[in-house]
Order: sequence, then C-alpha cells, then structure tokens
Amino acid sequence: MRTRRLLGGMFGATLLFAAAGAHAEAYPSKSIKMVVPFTAGGTTDVLARIVGQELTKAWGQQVIID
Repeated sequence: MRTRRLLGGMFGATLLFAAAGAHAEAYPSKSIKMVVPFTAGGTTDVLARIVGQELTKAWGQQVIID
C-alpha cells in the first residue's frame, strides 16, 4: 500500500511538471497598459512615461501610459 502511494505521488508530480511547461509562453505577449491615476504632465505622469520607455526596451513590447 505504501509503495503504491509513493509511485502514485511520483507519477502525479511528473504529470504536473510536464503540464506546467507545455503552456508557458513568453511574457509579455502583447502590449501593456499602465494606468497613472494623476493629471497629465505632472511629476508622476512624466516618471511613468520614463519607466514605460525603459520597460518597452527591456521587454520588447509596447508599454502604453494612460
């Protein structure tokens, strides 16, 4: 009985790890929208746009600041 549980657990873990890798895709796969809840042209907006430009370079996907 104990051996059966151990083998069943190992089989289940193997299936879990195999399934996790099968559905992985590169992140991010589409453009990202960053919402800045402050007025346009303010310090927070300018900082968010600078960060958005750097994230666009790093991720290879467009980061839209809204």
